[in-house]
Parts: sequence; C-alpha cells; structure tokens
Amino acid sequence: MTPQAPRRRKSARRAEILAAARQLFLERAFDAAAISEIAARAGCVEGTIYTYFRSKRDLFDEVLAEFYGRLIADIEPRLAAIEGTRDRLSYLIARHLQIAVDDPAFARLIVREVRSQSLYFGSKLHALNRRYSRFLLDTLRDGVARGELRSDLDLALARDLVFGGLEHHVWHVLGRQRRIDPNRLAATMVDLFLAGWAAPQGRDELSGLALRVSRLEQRLGG
Repeated sequence: MTPQAPRRRKSARRAEILAAARQLFLERAFDAAAISEIAARAGCVEGTIYTYFRSKRDLFDEVLAEFYGRLIADIEPRLAAIEGTRDRLSYLIARHLQIAVDDPAFARLIVREVRSQSLYFGSKLHALNRRYSRFLLDTLRDGVARGELRSDLDLALARDLVFGGLEHHVWHVLGRQRRIDPNRLAATMVDLFLAGWAAPQGRDELSGLALRVSRLEQRLGG
C-alpha cells in the first residue's frame, strides 16, 4: 500500500460526509438535521464524523464554505474582465439571482439560516457573506472613484439596499416557485439604483475623467 492511499481514503471519506450533510441540510432545518442520519447516509458511524468535524455546526459551516468557495472562484475572474460600474453591477446582481435558478434549494437554505440564526453576526455564515459582498462594495467604491457614482454615496447602505432587495425578492420567488430572468431583472434593478446613485454632471464627472487619464498615463508609462 502506498503512503498516499490512506490520505486518498481520508479525503474521499470527508467528501462523502460533506455530500451527505449538504443533502440533509437542504431537506431540513439545521436544528432538525441529526448527525446520526448524516452518518447513515455517508455509510459510516457517528464517531467517524467527529474525526473530521468538531460539531454539527462545524460540519454545516464547511458545507457553506464549500459553496461560497466555488461561487467566489467563479465570480472573481469574470468580474475582473468587466469594465464600467453599470455592467459590473448588472453582472453581480444577475449572478446572485442565478443561484436561485441553478440551485433553489441551496438559495432557500442560505436565506432560511440568515433569518433564523440568532447568532448570525459573528458566525461563519456572516464571515462568508461579508467576503462575498466585498465584490459589490469594491464595485461601488470604484464607481465613486471613477466619477460614475455620487461622491457622497454611503457604500455600506448601498450594499445593504442591494442585498436586502435581492434577499426579499429571492425569498418571494422561491416561496411562490416563480421563474425569473436574472439578466433582465438585474438590468431593471440597476436602472432603479443608478437613478439615485449616478453622479451628477460636473465635478464628479471631471474627477472620473482625471482618474481615467491617470490610468492611461500609467499604462503608457509602463
């Protein structure tokens, strides 16, 4: 037996437990999901689960981390290739809505846990959401720097308006099992947001022009 064989088995067992836990958490609320049933679905005993995860909460957090890790890895290079605040906002909102289309059960799980978890702030889910929402905050901050958004825009409030609106709408869609067109809905939402957030003509436009000229000079100089 090669030294790598035990490591491969351990990695495979961990993946099997995560897959079983993910499926059960999609079917039931966190409090109603039993470690014994996760073990049965993974084909192991309860003690084996605690070899890999400290607790049911730790296991749940790893299920979330795996999902967010894939999501963030997918968004990062795509967003980097998009220019302009409007297009970047449209992409981020449409990508968020796409979760409800591609994986409605997981979208329901996330919204349900955010709404029900009394210790949400400071939790692993809160930390993951903050990391995910950084894409939007950076886009808004860059939009202000470009002069495309108001210089007095409250970035944290704008972020909360976007995600609060998305959560409310997604919960409504999931509850009624309605179909949505993420790109079309994202365009409508961005129009609404920019009606209040877009920079007025004048000083902000000039500051954005100055920033673009500076970036062009840097590229030419490099």
